[in-house]
Amino acid sequence: MADRRLQVFQTVARLLSFTKAAEELHMTQPAVTFQVRQLEEYFNTRLFDRTHNRISLTEAGMRVYECSEQIFALYSQMENSVRELTGDISGVLIIGASTTIAEYMLPVLLGDFKKKYPDIVVRLKVANTDGIVAMVENNVIDLGVVEAPVNNKNLVVEQCRIDHLVLIVPPGHALAREESVPISRIA
Repeated sequence: MADRRLQVFQTVARLLSFTKAAEELHMTQPAVTFQVRQLEEYFNTRLFDRTHNRISLTEAGMRVYECSEQIFALYSQMENSVRELTGDISGVLIIGASTTIAEYMLPVLLGDFKKKYPDIVVRLKVANTDGIVAMVENNVIDLGVVEAPVNNKNLVVEQCRIDHLVLIVPPGHALAREESVPISRIA
């Protein structure tokens, strides 16, 4: 529903790369450049400074970017509000998870989620904890699930499960006959 030029601009501004924006938006780089140029023509000013294979936002670009963030947040709020009212829950949910969680915990949860919300497309990005935290903070993903503690004050962190580690040994091992083994003995 939102202006495509603004969506393309926002992606380029967030990633500070026309190439990466084209990849994320599944567009060609010339198409991305065209959309940004149209927006620059609309405002009659440059939104990016382009120097030596690097881009940065101009002052006008910074203002457009800040406003676009608010505009897209309002669009999302409006769409969610209407869908909640009509019972039409659909869209794309981008989840990030660390490798272990993505392999062992999420398949069952995502299967159950898909049964309950079949019109929601779920995309999964897998990275280490620091990568997932960075993606959440930079709004690349909607939510992240990680094993390591997260001490980032910019994010809302909620513990959803506690992982219990267990020691396993072959049946013939000396510790297999023990009912309980102190950590000091394992060390």
